Amino acid sequence: MTVNGLAQVIADEVDTSTPETVSIIFPDPTTADDESLVSRLTSIVNAVFSDAEKGIFLPEYQRTTDQEIKAFIQSRKLAVAYLCPSNEPIGCVFIKKLTPERGEFGMLALDPAHHGSGFGRLLVSFAEEYCRSEGCTVMQVELLVPTHCTNAFKERMQAWYKRLGYEIVKLGDFSQDYPALAPLLAGPAEYRVFDKPLA
Repeated sequence: MTVNGLAQVIADEVDTSTPETVSIIFPDPTTADDESLVSRLTSIVNAVFSDAEKGIFLPEYQRTTDQEIKAFIQSRKLAVAYLCPSNEPIGCVFIKKLTPERGEFGMLALDPAHHGSGFGRLLVSFAEEYCRSEGCTVMQVELLVPTHCTNAFKERMQAWYKRLGYEIVKLGDFSQDYPALAPLLAGPAEYRVFDKPLA
């Protein structure tokens, strides 16, 4: 596998006490035709979000599809974490520029077998470094939180984002910004928009 310079820098930050490392890259757009890769990433994302968003969406909701993952790979908006040296895909993060100055990451997902490994933090670092290299000065992430019940996972994620340097800057209007998804909500929810300077 070819590892670009940026991915190698991020991969080298893995704690050396960890027996496994990851390489994080934007896969070549042609890998969108690799059905096993696309299916694996779709499964990871849907498994993670099914657990994380339990009670937020109706049971039939799924976070992503093979078609969406394929399109993200083709457009080079999905960075993938590959376990070294097996080259097994174990996670991903969606990255895009909202404006020339503002980047955003989302759909952050890591195979549950690797939770606590620090690889999730590396995926965020990769997204930040990529957007910084593209001229962005601010990074954004959104977190959907139910207001009709307590979701311990979402509270942990909010605390984690804050430890990474993100702060809430506004509350978004989910039904206005995501009208197609709003009817799939199981109850009232708000999404919190976090910013972090990329100085």
